[in-house]
Amino acid sequence: MAERHDWALFRSIEGLQQKAGVPADKLRRLVLKELADNALDAATSCRSGFDKDRDVYFVEDEGRGLDGTPQEIASLYSIRRPMRSSKLLRLPQRGALGNGLRVVAGAVLASEGTLAVITRGRRIELRPQADGSTTVLSVTSADGLVGTRVEIGFGPALPNDNDPLAWVRAALAMAEGETYDGKTSPWWYDPVQFHEVLLAHGAQPLRSLIAQLDGCSGGTAGEIVTAAGLDRMTCESVSRKQATALLEAAREYARRVRPERLGCAGRKSFPAHQYAIERGHALLGSAKPQAEIPFVVEAWAWKTGDKGDIDIAMFINRTPVTGEISAYRDSDKDICFHGCGLCHCFSDTPTKGAYDIVVSVLTPYCPITSDGKAPDLGLFVKEIGAAVTIATKKAQRAAPKDKRVSQKDVVLDNLEQAIADASGDGEYRFNERQIFYQLRPIVLEETGQALLIGNFKVILTDYEAEHGEIPGMYREPRGSIYHPHRGDSIPLGTLTVEEYDRPVWTFNKLVYIEKEGFSEALKDSGWANRHDCALMSSKGYTTRAARDLVDKLAEHDEPCTIYCVHDADAWGTMIYQTFQAATKARGARKVRIVNLGLEPWEAVEMGLEVEDVEEGEKHKPVADYVLERADGDEWKEWLQTHRVELNAMTTPDFIRWLDNKMVEHGDGKLIPPPAVLAAELERTLEIRVRATLTERILVEGGLEGRVAAVLGALKRPTGITLAKGIGGMFKRSPEREWRAHIAAVVAELDKKV
Repeated sequence: MAERHDWALFRSIEGLQQKAGVPADKLRRLVLKELADNALDAATSCRSGFDKDRDVYFVEDEGRGLDGTPQEIASLYSIRRPMRSSKLLRLPQRGALGNGLRVVAGAVLASEGTLAVITRGRRIELRPQADGSTTVLSVTSADGLVGTRVEIGFGPALPNDNDPLAWVRAALAMAEGETYDGKTSPWWYDPVQFHEVLLAHGAQPLRSLIAQLDGCSGGTAGEIVTAAGLDRMTCESVSRKQATALLEAAREYARRVRPERLGCAGRKSFPAHQYAIERGHALLGSAKPQAEIPFVVEAWAWKTGDKGDIDIAMFINRTPVTGEISAYRDSDKDICFHGCGLCHCFSDTPTKGAYDIVVSVLTPYCPITSDGKAPDLGLFVKEIGAAVTIATKKAQRAAPKDKRVSQKDVVLDNLEQAIADASGDGEYRFNERQIFYQLRPIVLEETGQALLIGNFKVILTDYEAEHGEIPGMYREPRGSIYHPHRGDSIPLGTLTVEEYDRPVWTFNKLVYIEKEGFSEALKDSGWANRHDCALMSSKGYTTRAARDLVDKLAEHDEPCTIYCVHDADAWGTMIYQTFQAATKARGARKVRIVNLGLEPWEAVEMGLEVEDVEEGEKHKPVADYVLERADGDEWKEWLQTHRVELNAMTTPDFIRWLDNKMVEHGDGKLIPPPAVLAAELERTLEIRVRATLTERILVEGGLEGRVAAVLGALKRPTGITLAKGIGGMFKRSPEREWRAHIAAVVAELDKKV
């Protein structure tokens, strides 16, 4: 029976198609793409072209050049070479199995072409042989080239291609942007694949391989190997069970890699297209602990017309996917992808129009299903669908039409991604201005108009009215709340309000004052204590944090009336209405809110100074309660051009005015229910009696002497030992403080007491 080695398939066009995963008429562009991938891995850019005079294509880079003798370089371009590759260590790099140069050599052999490698001042002419080796035909001097240049001539047996450099140009388009600059992570392997990596490194010392993992370099590698009980072992001598223990030990020292660290190609890769980006993690592997694979999905879309086909180009780690993948519309007119593990339709995509779509996936590991490196993209389908949906919707709106795209449309299209970017995919808190600055350049690019913060806040409020408040977003403190009888002031920000815990039975009313200065006067005069009234102030308008705090007070079991104090101007009347009425971002409150003024008719009657204000192009909004007066229309017009500030009153006048308001509208001093009073008496009495008895017992029992005796008998670690222990703790848990180790040591010593 005849035998044939696996590498023999590279000798013929038919076998080469099978190993390369593309039809014969695509072999030329595949070979040139493989050369470009190697060049782009060696440098950040490369050049390519066709020399008509010599009938050869070339790809060159400005990297460090190829190491080794001409014979060693020839072995790299041998179809009989093993599938060896540094890419067995998972990284978001081009290529997958180290098969590319075998395809290059096979194409030259099968078509009877030519191959030359120019590197480090030498021109090396090569000829692949039928026995699987590659012969060095000649070595000549070649000065003036930095890096490496590969020249390849295809023989007549290889079918022509109308654009052999198409995939090279595509790879170059994706070469820009941020890239991952870290090491491979132990979180990117399951035990089975980690064991395969170890075995592939043969007799290499185990410690040297572990040092190549993220977070495991230097002396840490030795600690990991020791922790797994594998000192002095080589990679090939490790069993599957030992590989699992080693992987778990390495993970103790390495942080999970966030998808943001992988970088992205960015919107400028295809500047005519609309852009979207999604990120995620995937769990895979046949054994536990499973690999946790971060990934980034980017999509670019361009509406090419109202009618026509859907064109799709797919990239993995910045290089074109050569496997068959098609795009079409189903019976529901949804955009669908088929091939490379995808058989999915995306229901939220535009139902009309022809689109040119580009999708890129960046990941340290993508499953493949053939020698031709056909990827299984099903792992990323959710994020692919989300990115394609956003990009095509944006392309639909950006396509030429009578109606110009609005800033609101652009903000809403990109809001979720801006939130993800500002928050690190939900890992961190963020504020609304961070979202604003993420969106501003996008709005300018797509509309030609600068996004203003006022318009952005309106859009954001409308969005929250429909979808609820954005999780994780906080507003900066713009004011404070002061508790009577406690003397403490708390900044009025989103985070502090979220954590706010109302002191029990301390106040039964709260005065909200538009101006911060008056709160200080009320504190100093003891006004808040006299009225059992909390004080809340902001900087000229009701912040969301202030409204959130009112909501919390409304939901509390203890009663609380809110009193609103404001300037006698149009905006002042709206401050009260904002509190009282149902706002866009929340429902109507059940708390009682009382408007104390200052009202314009009241201010005029008091003889306070009236200021003139500019009317402006638009009428200033005025609260409904003003318009409901019999003379409401007159005061509405008055408020367009006049105002009276609270500051027009002196501090004594203001306090007298506010005291009179509290007599008229107030709820009196706070007296809790009898049950609360009785419970407070019992609690306070117990605390006092307990303190008296504790002090008496400690003195009689000789506590101080006993403490001194025990401390003298305990053997403590030295400062040097403590420092070493703290260093070890930091390697395992860098987020902790040095005092945590001291506390752990004390806990152990305490067990000996």
